[in-house]
Amino acid sequence: MEALAEISFLGGLIAGLASSLHCAGMCGGIASGLMFSLSPSTDTGTRTGVLMAAQTGRVLAYVIAGGAVGFAGTALYAQMDFSAAQAVFRWGAAMMLVWIGFSLTGWLPGIARLDRALAPVTRLVMRPALVIGPASPLLAGLAWGALPCAMVYAALLYAMLSGSALSGALVMLGFGVGTLASVTVTALGINWLERSGRKARFRLVSGFVIALLGLAMLAVPPEVIAALCRVPG
Repeated sequence: MEALAEISFLGGLIAGLASSLHCAGMCGGIASGLMFSLSPSTDTGTRTGVLMAAQTGRVLAYVIAGGAVGFAGTALYAQMDFSAAQAVFRWGAAMMLVWIGFSLTGWLPGIARLDRALAPVTRLVMRPALVIGPASPLLAGLAWGALPCAMVYAALLYAMLSGSALSGALVMLGFGVGTLASVTVTALGINWLERSGRKARFRLVSGFVIALLGLAMLAVPPEVIAALCRVPG
């Protein structure tokens, strides 16, 4: 089970990094708005601290949701032995990455249309977040993490396949950590990633790399993946 827990976090982390283009475009603006509206001063350090507190709340919301859906998935895994459960988990992770990759290339349906359809719900959820934000950016971040997002839903499906509350929470912890860099740099005004995401060639290459990474997860034995991500000592 230790190996599966390590793979859970690593799989979530890879999924989060693979989602960077989407997260920069969809959450970068929200992060920037929270940072400026919730900061009590114009000092860059203070604003960055507010941003990171809100980011912590967002990731915490993912972890809580991941634990809940992971617990719900225990009924599925109760019918399997451990090796079969690992196989289902690896296939789920791989197919998620393949879908993200090919959606970037345009070969599979993307998620931007679903995100646009959910935009009214996003605005509704963010209103109370802005009210409570000055008192606690962390609570505002929790509301932010509850926003409807197709990529988060895909990660939660992966977390449900992990088969336990702990593994589901680790999947979403990894996913949240994987999205931190892209959201943070975009909120701070570094828009290279967002601009690159609009270029067809960049999306094509990135999509193929992500899809190939997903297929590689099926070829590499889980024991090897666990050994690679295990810290010596």
